[in-house]
Amino acid sequence: MTISPSITSIIDCLEKTNDPGVAYFSFTTDDAGEYGAIRANKEGLRLYALELLKKSVELEKRRDGSNLCFPPYEWLISDAGYDLIRSVRPEYVNRTEILARNLRGYKTQHAPGKRSGSYLGLVLVAISLCVLAAAAIIAFS
Repeated sequence: MTISPSITSIIDCLEKTNDPGVAYFSFTTDDAGEYGAIRANKEGLRLYALELLKKSVELEKRRDGSNLCFPPYEWLISDAGYDLIRSVRPEYVNRTEILARNLRGYKTQHAPGKRSGSYLGLVLVAISLCVLAAAAIIAFS
């Protein structure tokens, strides 16, 4: 499988133009402690986007289903008191198939009306995807 040259170009650009010594990226919560949030400066956002891009490349190369772990970085901090995201659980199918599988699993594992505790994870994934998109825009600007 070949990796897109544009992804490789973005990775190279982000590696060359962002200083980990000034970067700050943290998972935290809003003031009420109800919703997940990211606290970061621009370098931290860009370096986190870089890590996500690297994981996407690794996911393409390695299709063994094992988690793709983030190494520890000085700039990657958890203000929440614990690491909210330490790895990527790979998926090799499209969103529709994942959501259908999740819905089937939810119906069999949860009683009607019972809330699942996965909302924070979904919010963090959505935020991470926004960071990734912003990094791509910045890299090509």
